[in-house]
Amino acid sequence: MPTITIAVYDGCRASSFTNFLDMLDIANLQWQKRYDTSETLFRWKLASGDGKPIRTATHIRMAVDSTFQDAEPSDVVMVAAAQYGNKQAFPEFLKRQRLLIQWLKQRSDQGAMLLTLCTGTFLVAETGILNNQRATTTWWQADLFRARYPSVTLDVDQLLIQSDNFMIAGAGNTDSLMALKLIERYMGHQIASLTSKLMLVDNNQVEQTPYLTLQQQLQHNDSLVADAQTWLQIHMKEPGALDKLAEHLNVSSRTLIRRFKQVMEVTPNRYLQNLRIDTAKRLLETSGNSIEAIMLQVGYNDLSSFSRLFQRKTGLTPRAYRARFQYPNSGHSPQINALHA
Repeated sequence: MPTITIAVYDGCRASSFTNFLDMLDIANLQWQKRYDTSETLFRWKLASGDGKPIRTATHIRMAVDSTFQDAEPSDVVMVAAAQYGNKQAFPEFLKRQRLLIQWLKQRSDQGAMLLTLCTGTFLVAETGILNNQRATTTWWQADLFRARYPSVTLDVDQLLIQSDNFMIAGAGNTDSLMALKLIERYMGHQIASLTSKLMLVDNNQVEQTPYLTLQQQLQHNDSLVADAQTWLQIHMKEPGALDKLAEHLNVSSRTLIRRFKQVMEVTPNRYLQNLRIDTAKRLLETSGNSIEAIMLQVGYNDLSSFSRLFQRKTGLTPRAYRARFQYPNSGHSPQINALHA
């Protein structure tokens, strides 16, 4: 019977582990019905640094079963995701969690599988077990993750990456997807599939690419690049926008490329491409305009090329993206998919 320790702390996100536990609880019930037994396969306990109740990011007080050090050995350790103020404050958060990080390393060395998602991925990365491994994280913290953990091969497009000793997931409610993977590992595909249907979780979602935006690339202090971003936002559909941009900023193309690479880690051309696709995504979500009209609005004039680029960037065709993400009453009546992952 797999045992699980949930590592929690003040300011953690309750949903990052309560959804996970609800999924396991439903799987336990299906296991009991299927095999006509009172036995529960998954068992879990909560632990905190001092063994005292913690207060979540939404100020919910939660009791725990033990301290980290006094927690019984378990097969799996699930690390709650964190709430934090901003990128500048995040390193201080990690410093406050040194006891947890040391304990996670100890449990990993003893053979426990570490699970986490979203900002919790930083806590696992701090242990060093992700060095020279593929991992993912929440898409809006990708730049910070790369800078802090250069030995980790970050694949932020992936929603979930797992190995024998860890399971790492991206943003949002990916804890439900992690739970399904764990259920499948210990209970088999049929119980996992039934649980996903009962809880309305898409077990086939493998990428967070459709959810990415450029918002995370706006947090910097370079005035030249900030001016360039603002100008491109307004003039993205104009032919020769990048040549006009350098002229507008009164800098050479070489200087513009160098500054963009330093600050954004992409060339101006790649940024413009991403900006156009990001804008197309928003228009597909919020407007009833045709795909051809949206294509023209963001600066493309060949539907086939635009569709291929859109699918390469998001993993979905423009039509499929609209069907999944368009807001109600925005011009069409798209199929509504109940996705928790």
